[in-house]
Amino acid sequence: MTSYKINQLPNFHIMGRHIKNAGKKDSLSLFWAGSGLELYAKTREVWAEVESDFNSNEVWLCVWINGRKISRFMAPKGKATFCLARGLNPEKENSIILMRDTQPMSGDTAQILKITSISVNDETQFLPVPEKKLKIEFIGDSITSGEGTIGAPSEMEWISQWISASENYAVKTATSLKADFNIISQCGWGVVTGWDNNITSTIPGIYKNVCGLQTGDIQKENGSLELWDFSFFKPDFIFINLGTNDSGAFNQPAWKDPVTGKEYKMRLNDSGFPNEEDASNISKEICEFLKEVRKNNPESRICWIWGMIPIDNLSPYIQKGVDQFILETGDKKTDTLLLPSMDLEKTEFEKGSRGHPGPLTHRLASEKLIEYISKF
Repeated sequence: MTSYKINQLPNFHIMGRHIKNAGKKDSLSLFWAGSGLELYAKTREVWAEVESDFNSNEVWLCVWINGRKISRFMAPKGKATFCLARGLNPEKENSIILMRDTQPMSGDTAQILKITSISVNDETQFLPVPEKKLKIEFIGDSITSGEGTIGAPSEMEWISQWISASENYAVKTATSLKADFNIISQCGWGVVTGWDNNITSTIPGIYKNVCGLQTGDIQKENGSLELWDFSFFKPDFIFINLGTNDSGAFNQPAWKDPVTGKEYKMRLNDSGFPNEEDASNISKEICEFLKEVRKNNPESRICWIWGMIPIDNLSPYIQKGVDQFILETGDKKTDTLLLPSMDLEKTEFEKGSRGHPGPLTHRLASEKLIEYISKF
């Protein structure tokens, strides 16, 4: 066996957002769910050394061989070595991917994940990784992180184990279309507020950074707050699946800013519907976020999607925000798409854990997006 640091590998592809010159470092930090390292090689055996740390939420990884997921496992603290493949036909060209399967945890300032080396049998031939013709970016919350996609419906613990991006609609869509993809998502976060009325839990607030929600010292040392270079990844399609947590915040207690002491609350009116001022503010911020996304992705087709968890009361305001963006900018490559609801799930095997959409809903959503993409 021969071991290679990342900067010694002859050919490889980095999946997901990464720091500048990431391929020239001796290790590779994986920040987001769905990020990873792809090799294309004639080989018999592949191992990876991984370094991880966390305070409370461990990271899970998965392995893909030739477009199919073959394993999923937890990264323990410290360094550990995992077998990605063994006994392959050494005359066959193989795609081998080590992928981060769980999201970065905004509340865990120690959480890191790095690939520190790749080991292969001595006769391995590294080949150029074929460039995928289609690129897709997915922006979202717990649905896009894959919360609930693994585990039985009775599982309700808030743990990394029940979060699996490799089983969600985004990865299903990308792998079905053989597309390269980025995921930027965080459970509980929204457009103007998180699920608990926390106004700092917003995806638009961190979109410009490599991984702006990781603010711990070790995370910053690894480049989490570095500005993302949008020229690294130019998506053909961008799907934004946000609004579910903004909707949920209307039914949660107020959040108090620990620094200022000020309280924030998305209000309901006497009839139980969203307060017009608060709901309209969501429309306004949707419009503003679309302006930022378009500024950084001038050629992409953008589609705001929602509905996997029903949010009927907020749906008109999401549409209003997108319509306002189109009206103000004249943008002809932005629209909306309502996805199938988890209300369609009937059996235990169709449902997900933690009250989130299960396998059926993610499959139906993927089929809907594939149909949408096929029109262009």
